[in-house]
Amino acid sequence: MNIEIFKNILQSVTPISENEWLNFAQYFSYQKLLKNETLWKEGEICNHLVFIKSGLIYCYHNKEEKEIVTNLYFENAVFYDDYSFIKQEPCILNYIALETTELIVIPRIGLYEMFDKYKSFERLGRMMVERNHTLSIQEQLNFNGDKAEKKYLNIITSQPSLLQRVPLKIIASYLNITPEHLSRIRKKISISKP
Repeated sequence: MNIEIFKNILQSVTPISENEWLNFAQYFSYQKLLKNETLWKEGEICNHLVFIKSGLIYCYHNKEEKEIVTNLYFENAVFYDDYSFIKQEPCILNYIALETTELIVIPRIGLYEMFDKYKSFERLGRMMVERNHTLSIQEQLNFNGDKAEKKYLNIITSQPSLLQRVPLKIIASYLNITPEHLSRIRKKISISKP
């Protein structure tokens, strides 16, 4: 069950007692987004941490009337809009469901109450932020240093179902290339496969 996966993800960061987990679970609510529905949009304030039980969300910002995809969130992702959630200022990104998506939603105030009440949750919050920050830096370094073909191969190796679930124009934007360039890369890769 996905709620157990969520619990295990948190437990892998730092131990949480059963009592602490039950107190945390009281803050959970469930949300279902249909395809193309918005989780958060530019200008709104993000006041929730979310866990994706099923589905897929992408986030983007608009630059010169063009969508620039910055991230893809799949099942078992735990996230929020970092800037908005922490600073309580409007989001600069848009978060959209690419397919029907089921979420566990935890309000910011509930999370902060857990931080105040339990040292383990305060530690969990710090360690999750540290882990996400280092992963973000690592992704930026990989994406800035890799060629588009290598980036694409890395994505299809780490997320094989991606091509069936994400439109190619979104993948191209995420790779910071044009759809035409992505098409050439895909053709080259298919020709080179034995």
